[in-house]
Amino acid sequence: MKTTCDIFAHRGSSIDHPENTMAAFQAAFEIGADGIEFDVQLTKDLVPVVIHDETLDRTTTGSGVVSDFAVEQLKTLSAGTWFDPRYENETIPTLEEVLVWASDKQIKLNIELKGKVNQRELLVQKVISMIQAYQLERSVILSSFDHVCIKKAKEVAPEIDTAVIVTAALYEPLAYLRSLDVEGYHYMSPLLLREEAGALIDAGVHIRPYTVNEQAILRRYMEWGCTGIFTDAPQLALNIRGEG
Repeated sequence: MKTTCDIFAHRGSSIDHPENTMAAFQAAFEIGADGIEFDVQLTKDLVPVVIHDETLDRTTTGSGVVSDFAVEQLKTLSAGTWFDPRYENETIPTLEEVLVWASDKQIKLNIELKGKVNQRELLVQKVISMIQAYQLERSVILSSFDHVCIKKAKEVAPEIDTAVIVTAALYEPLAYLRSLDVEGYHYMSPLLLREEAGALIDAGVHIRPYTVNEQAILRRYMEWGCTGIFTDAPQLALNIRGEG
């Protein structure tokens, strides 16, 4: 299929690896995914780490709220055993670990900002300063369900692409996106009609649906001309994109 649609491995190649681990990111890179999507929040000692949930219980051998622990404590936990004992040695990555890993690779990083609303500015400052330190501004998209956080990120670093994430259809989304000065619209599949998607694309908005794992729906969004797709099954998406 002739398309420039970017394939983002959602939390890495999470269909066959423990999500949000270096193993999942490396696997996504090795199969040729254009980018990886992962979640970042702050530890008790204000270190940005990569984990989706507010709590440790689902994806690690720990229990409790992530932000109640220092990074040194979190690093003692396995972030892979829950998925398969083979991944026992996978730990919760720090954002810096991921940036170091990505710094010599052609891969895009969609960083979803998560955490407490009273730490928005601190999270934005920590994440952006680290991105700038590794000169990865052109490789990163910052996204969040917290649109206030994304607006602050855009004000701090206008050179970094930003996107809002939505779980419901917005009324007049283009006007809303323009008010925030963001480039991207990450919508839960299937919240957009084709004509609505087309209007946003024509206006220069980068639309990226999530999380799309079904063959027919992956093909549909590629045909629409979406800028990117978030998927747990990047190999499947790459195979579809590679069809003649």
